[in-house]
Amino acid sequence: MVLKRKVYKMLESVVGPENISDDPVILTVYSYQYLADLANPESAKWMPAQPEAVILPGSTEEIQEIVRICNKHNVKIKPHSTGWGFWSGIVTQGVIQMDLRRMNRIIEIDEKNMYAVVEPYVTAMQLQVEAMKRGLDCAIIGAGPNHSVLASCTAMMGYGDKGYHTSMNNRNLLGVEWVTPTGEVLRLGSLGSKAGWFCGDGPGPSLRGLLRGWHGTMGGLGIFTKCATKLYPWAGPKKPEIRGQNPQYEMVVPENFKIYTIYWENWEQQADAMYKVSENEIGYIIWRACTPMMIPLLLGKTNNEYYEMMKGIYDMIETYRYYFTVVLASESKRELEYQEKVLKSIVEETNGKYFEYILSENMPLILLAIVTQCYNSRIFRLTGQFHTSFGAATSWDMSVKGAKIGEQIRKKYIEEEVFHDDGCGENFWGGPYEHNKFSHFEGLFEYDPIDPESRKAARKYIEEATIAVIENKIGVPIGPGPELAQIFGPIYGNFHSWLGKIKKSFDPKNVSDHAFYAAPEEKPKEKD
Repeated sequence: MVLKRKVYKMLESVVGPENISDDPVILTVYSYQYLADLANPESAKWMPAQPEAVILPGSTEEIQEIVRICNKHNVKIKPHSTGWGFWSGIVTQGVIQMDLRRMNRIIEIDEKNMYAVVEPYVTAMQLQVEAMKRGLDCAIIGAGPNHSVLASCTAMMGYGDKGYHTSMNNRNLLGVEWVTPTGEVLRLGSLGSKAGWFCGDGPGPSLRGLLRGWHGTMGGLGIFTKCATKLYPWAGPKKPEIRGQNPQYEMVVPENFKIYTIYWENWEQQADAMYKVSENEIGYIIWRACTPMMIPLLLGKTNNEYYEMMKGIYDMIETYRYYFTVVLASESKRELEYQEKVLKSIVEETNGKYFEYILSENMPLILLAIVTQCYNSRIFRLTGQFHTSFGAATSWDMSVKGAKIGEQIRKKYIEEEVFHDDGCGENFWGGPYEHNKFSHFEGLFEYDPIDPESRKAARKYIEEATIAVIENKIGVPIGPGPELAQIFGPIYGNFHSWLGKIKKSFDPKNVSDHAFYAAPEEKPKEKD
């Protein structure tokens, strides 16, 4: 399907000829995506369809006009911000890709009320740098510091290493500016009353839950053009001291920070300690990054270094697997001493031990990795591809239950040599959020996107993991889209049907591409 020249020219008149293209080379580039093989089993990196055109609007007004043109001429739109992953790509013919990279401003940072207002292409790293200058910090999800703050707040999801302190962006959303699929501009929360960005709800009935939900709309319900996100206190220096050179940087540990990595003999002891730490309201970060396999993954500057370090790490994995890292931080010396005293008491009470390998010269690098998540992309060095599973927002005990189950499923694929053997056992990462009001633990697996059998195994593993989550009542896992909504909807109040009704009401012509959201008016299914 080719976009009609008449429609192309109308869109061109909105953004200018330099900001729209249907050049085959450009369209091909936009169809290259991480995890594309899950949408297109016949390919390693290419989506099953290319956009009809790529358009780069520069303002809310331009987006509004584009949406109106698409409604009039029955053209679908798929927006993306930083475009991290196949959720941002095109699955079917007849869709134009809206790339929001021109909208890249931090509009406001309100120090007193601790929030920032951003446009779609502001990355977490950009916001963090500016926030830290003001003694504040933002949540950064596992995708890394290059992710769009607005996308993770409004339309996507994702956990991060600092969630104990900074929550997750699903829950950090405040005021929103939203161009609906029909071209109407809505301003939600306090913004709708011209009272600023500080609140995402009211007065009266709120639409935040409708647009936000658990997984987000994934571009399937209009375009979010501006949003406010919560910021949190940062106890470190306004300009952290960074040293090193590419590709290995580290953050000098401030005097008012203490970092401990502690391990236990089993999951139960580890869980007891985690609950006690949060009950005593100490700590800035509690984080468990897979298993000790992450040490060479973080510390190895090259693949060769990683390989050599892994030779010495396999024997450590079983001993140290039941661990987590705690970062203590305070602007008060006495409070820091108190937190340290409480932590050591909990470690002694739960029979924990300190991981001396971590409590060494590697701390500055570990701190930078946790605070900025700048090294998360190094997981790609293993096979060039990875994906995740499980990861429901639930209690830590239930999260650990998922890890035990996930390990057994994953082990089978490793033994069949269709998954990479990273020596991690279950290879789950996560931790508590909001001082352990809930937690998350998601299971990673690495596979070879070039190998058809490995790609097939990845899809099969996800199916098995999904069934295990349902049978063991672990909660709704990470994994958006109509297919999973159809599976979990009948179990959780037929939410897939409500998503379909919302989609039909707000997008009667189905202009917003629903490939990763919900098809209009899904019918309820009976429980098996």
